[in-house]
Amino acid sequence: MSDYQPKILGFLCNWCCYTAADSAGVGRYQYPPSLRVVRMMCTGRLDPSFPLEGLANGADAIFVGGCHPGECHYIDGNYHALVSAALVHETLERIGISKDRFLIDWASAAEGPNFVKIITRFTEQAAELGPLGQAEGMDQEELRQKLLKAAEVARNKKVRTNLISASRAMMKSGDFSRPAIADLVAAKCDKNLTALLGGGAV
Repeated sequence: MSDYQPKILGFLCNWCCYTAADSAGVGRYQYPPSLRVVRMMCTGRLDPSFPLEGLANGADAIFVGGCHPGECHYIDGNYHALVSAALVHETLERIGISKDRFLIDWASAAEGPNFVKIITRFTEQAAELGPLGQAEGMDQEELRQKLLKAAEVARNKKVRTNLISASRAMMKSGDFSRPAIADLVAAKCDKNLTALLGGGAV
């Protein structure tokens, strides 16, 4: 593992992943101290601009943690979080940032050890990537400006409408696999993302 200590911003669901992190602490499980946590009621409330702004403001990587699919306190919030996450991954790829800097994963309230494993693995991955820009071979300030623009694009009304359409299509199809959701988001958002960000679907 690299000696670099990455700065990781985490958005954790109140009911599951945050509680798992808390139980890991109570149980004195050891994991890297790189994670700074924002507590959310549900990952379904994750605005796709938040991870992009987090990276723009100094984080090296972003983690989103919630309840296992099918166990959401708000029924299907984490499925919709996967749609937002797919937009973040699509956007990162378009602006030349490694998609490995962003992870969404699950840990129930009783899974403190699983949370530790997830964060440890992700921290090691982020450490290997190094500071934002190093793995990408790009200037940090240039990347910061791209990320701020990307966050603005993620708040664009047309892109939001595309995301709602992707969420509806996902729920209708019943296919909650990440590749299927990524394809849906890419298809629904490509035109507006290309117009606002450039890049285009590969």
